[in-house]
Amino acid sequence: MLRVLLFLLLVFVVGFGFAWFADRPGDVMLQWQGNSYQTSLMVVLVGVVALVALVMITWWLLRSVLDSPRLVSRFFRRRKRDQGYQALTRGLIAANSGDAGAARRYTKESTRLLGRGPLVDLLDAQSSLLEGKREEARSRFEAMLEDDQTRLVALRGLYLEAERQGASEAARHYATEAHKAAPTLAWAGNAKLRYSSLDGDWQGAIATLEANRTAGLITKEEARRQRAVLLTAQAMSEEPADPVSAAKHAREAHKLAPDLVPAAVIGAKALARNSDIGRAAGMIETVWKKSPHPELADAYVHLRIGDSAADRLKRAKKLAALRPNHPEGSFAIAEAAIDAQEWKLARETMKGVLSTTPTERACLLMADIEEGEFGDKGRMRDWLSRAVRAPKDAVWTADGYVSEKWLPVSPLSGRIDAFEWKVPVEQLGAPQAAALDADGLEDLISEPPVAQSAAAEETDPVSASQAVPEPEAAPAGTDAAEPLEQTEDTALIEAEVEQPANSSSETEPEAAASARGEEVAASNAGTEDAVIEAAAEDTDAAEEKAEAAGQEGEEEEDNRTAFPFGRRPDDPGISEDDPPPERKKRFGLF
Repeated sequence: MLRVLLFLLLVFVVGFGFAWFADRPGDVMLQWQGNSYQTSLMVVLVGVVALVALVMITWWLLRSVLDSPRLVSRFFRRRKRDQGYQALTRGLIAANSGDAGAARRYTKESTRLLGRGPLVDLLDAQSSLLEGKREEARSRFEAMLEDDQTRLVALRGLYLEAERQGASEAARHYATEAHKAAPTLAWAGNAKLRYSSLDGDWQGAIATLEANRTAGLITKEEARRQRAVLLTAQAMSEEPADPVSAAKHAREAHKLAPDLVPAAVIGAKALARNSDIGRAAGMIETVWKKSPHPELADAYVHLRIGDSAADRLKRAKKLAALRPNHPEGSFAIAEAAIDAQEWKLARETMKGVLSTTPTERACLLMADIEEGEFGDKGRMRDWLSRAVRAPKDAVWTADGYVSEKWLPVSPLSGRIDAFEWKVPVEQLGAPQAAALDADGLEDLISEPPVAQSAAAEETDPVSASQAVPEPEAAPAGTDAAEPLEQTEDTALIEAEVEQPANSSSETEPEAAASARGEEVAASNAGTEDAVIEAAAEDTDAAEEKAEAAGQEGEEEEDNRTAFPFGRRPDDPGISEDDPPPERKKRFGLF
């Protein structure tokens, strides 16, 4: 645009000049060697302009002839350079798209046209990586370290290769060198921060985090959160030896991230060791109101060393009152009640939990209640089997890795603040637990009737001996006439046994009743031989009924006994050769 304006201005000046001379005519006379030449002024001006134009054209032609070799050489050189850059562009595109053959072909072409250069060396190294020639690529990157233009590119390439080969020390060296050369490099700053965290160098990790924040590699919110995590990790490492410093760092982390549970837990422990119970309790209560957590409850209940079980139960109730109707508060009360042997309170508390969240942890607590209050192994095992199929509880999870305790850095990816408190992903096809209905829940949590049977046995041993159920047929490979030893545990077992329906044996109830009468008579007589004879006769009767049925197929027995007869109460009765016997499903979930 400026050139156009200058050209128009020049034409305007020339036109104005000719117009000015045309308005003022005159004659010009020239005398040369005795001759006189006279003409008008306008003709003279036109001649002067034509002469100047002729001189300029002549000079341009002469210069073009003299510079023609150089111009021709420059033309071919530029053409070759353009072809080389075109080949280099295509090669970089092929390398980033994963076409190893095209990348190598364009690498050779660009090398022939352009020679060795930073971009050509980079394309050569990338082509070697695509072809699987790792050593050649590493040699090329090391050669690129000598050039300041390609030093950072070479450091990144060597860092990625060291990471791929698992050479952590080499990768750490390359990342550190790149961070020194250019602190604004995101990959170098993040790599240095990750390695410092994995090494447990929390001071160095915090310094690197501040450098990354200053360089603009991380936002202020992310920097605050990660700083809180690193301070929490530092407090955890300092708490055994220096609780004062640990409390200081934990309090700072709590201020930066008030919802960070591990910061409150380790801070409360450190403050408690410093005899600052009030501040420790306040820190836990602040976090508990926002996000109740079992680790917070455990730290709060055991905050003061030497408290009795009743005192711990009071603290659990106080903590649960801060977030009413929350499952974690109920869990805290139930665990403290079990320690204090307040079985009724534990059962009532778990009743509300099981009606809403019947998880594995709840079933395990019910198993502890059954075992601790009555020593009922049968109901305890029922709750343990239910816990296997119950939904899982939340755990610390990061990148698919489940940890028993919180960690500041993921052991798989090295990310800071990667662990989350959530339910882990279950496997496909995992058994699903059914919900407890109201009736089944009332029967499960209520006190077992076996306690009443045990009390009756202590007062009336004769009636308890009459409650011995009918013995089952002897398993394969055992002697049918082997005496069955009567213990106190067998008197506590329910004796109701239902036989499968069979149209071909209508007299089966009568035979079973007569056999049961013989056993009762033998027990009343107090003779062991009568019990042995009754068991043998019952075995023979069972074999005759099986033969009369014509082998119509085995059916499942509806057996409500907690243990098979003739075995100890803690014997599951499962051998390695025989398949496990089927028993009546006692609860609705199984």
